[in-house]
Amino acid sequence: ELIGMLVEALATSRASSMDSLALHTAITQTHPHLKTKHSKKEWLDLIPAMLEAGRERCGMFEKVQSSGTDGEKQARWFYVSERDEDRERAELLDELMPKQKRNETKKFKKYYYAPLQKVSRWDSEDAI
Repeated sequence: ELIGMLVEALATSRASSMDSLALHTAITQTHPHLKTKHSKKEWLDLIPAMLEAGRERCGMFEKVQSSGTDGEKQARWFYVSERDEDRERAELLDELMPKQKRNETKKFKKYYYAPLQKVSRWDSEDAI
């Protein structure tokens, strides 16, 4: 049941990939009764475990690893309909999914670069 909800959230989202917190928000907004089933912390542990299980089983979920200090929690996930075991669901969602999701957001990108060393504002040859 949760796998289906995760697939629905990932496939119908305008974003090409989502992190666990965004998936939790999407699922609990669509299915409010789930808020009482587990605490938010439990959901944030359960969701990545379910996504990882789907990735290992058939590759229907893929992960974009983050470079942050807590990379596993910041990992972003996306749905790969071609690898979904449930072909009927995959074909239906292919029709419903927003077209041309950006493949660029499904790749790891380094956004942080080490700061430059302190640079003198003026070159010595420019001094008067």
